[in-house]
Amino acid sequence: MIVSQRPPFTSLITILLAVVVVGWLFVGQTIGIVVGSFIYDGDFLAAMTDPENHPEIKHALLFSQGIGSAIGLIFVPYLYLKTFERQDFSNFFKTERQLPMVMVIIFIIIISLSLAISPIMEWNSNIEFPEWMSGFGNWAKHTEDLAAELIKTITSNLTIADLILTFIVVAVIPALGEEIVFRGMIQTEMTRVVKNPHVGIWLSAILFSAIHLQFMGFVPRVLLGALFGYLYYWSGNLWIPILAHFFNNGFQVIALYLFQKGIITINLESAESAPLPMVAIALILTFAILYYLRNYFKSRSTASSDSF
Repeated sequence: MIVSQRPPFTSLITILLAVVVVGWLFVGQTIGIVVGSFIYDGDFLAAMTDPENHPEIKHALLFSQGIGSAIGLIFVPYLYLKTFERQDFSNFFKTERQLPMVMVIIFIIIISLSLAISPIMEWNSNIEFPEWMSGFGNWAKHTEDLAAELIKTITSNLTIADLILTFIVVAVIPALGEEIVFRGMIQTEMTRVVKNPHVGIWLSAILFSAIHLQFMGFVPRVLLGALFGYLYYWSGNLWIPILAHFFNNGFQVIALYLFQKGIITINLESAESAPLPMVAIALILTFAILYYLRNYFKSRSTASSDSF
């Protein structure tokens, strides 16, 4: 874990402005757009706003998103930590001796949580805004539809080579980069500011969801962010939420690929809730696994402390 030597509020604001706003949203996205414009034979920005009618934008979009995210979420945070904190990424990570077992458990909880919160996903995606919020509602719907079209364009007609590239861009880079920024940096400093780890976890999860600008999936993404936050809080090892994030995104990419090939019939792009008995079982399983993981990491931490 990396804790800044600066005052908590100053450190948090600096991270939000320098890393998130300037590094990721401006520098990373700008470089990504430049790369996409260089690769795409046409008006890249115009095609991005209408991907349904420009399916040929797929590869330019993948490289744009991948390079932009890698720079904004990995290179810029690394540069920030080396320059301002005199630390590097190695302080985020620990060796996990029971890694295979932990990986299996985390994969199971990602599946169970997805089923458990599926009614919330369906509710969130079908929210109707009152008349006085119609402007925001229209914006949220347009943003969500555009994001869905971009994802559909990226994941349509995937070859094996496309699948590998999509997997790297959608699963590997966001899992590593977003966890470094939101859990490793923001959550740590947010917790120092509010002096309560639970409040710090949930505020960071809300920010994590809000920054994606996809309101129709806002609440489920907050819950997912909170899961990642607690995994980091309990384990003190950033590899754990990175694995969870990777499994979540990677599972969706693989499942979508299998659905397109007709190998499976479940469409994960649908926001339809799972059957209630399945939701109930998944909810019980999710809490049981959370209870187990909390005690597992707590016992590991106690054993480690006793060894000194």
